[in-house]
Amino acid sequence: MRRLTDNARRAREIIARENAVLPGECERIAAREVEKTLAEFFDLAGEVRFKVERRGKIVITVEAEADGVKPFGVIGG
Repeated sequence: MRRLTDNARRAREIIARENAVLPGECERIAAREVEKTLAEFFDLAGEVRFKVERRGKIVITVEAEADGVKPFGVIGG
């Protein structure tokens, strides 16, 4: 029975990996880069949620909450 469960789990992982738009590590790196960029402009309140799905086209969803906008210096010459 355990072998059947292991095989089912492995098959599910393979199907999920094949249907993934980006490999897991690539998606994690993209999420970190998006979070780093947002953090340059906003005082983030918590973790940035990042998801990539294929729904015909590739749909990228980014959700974040911020306590405020970071102050920007005045460009002078």
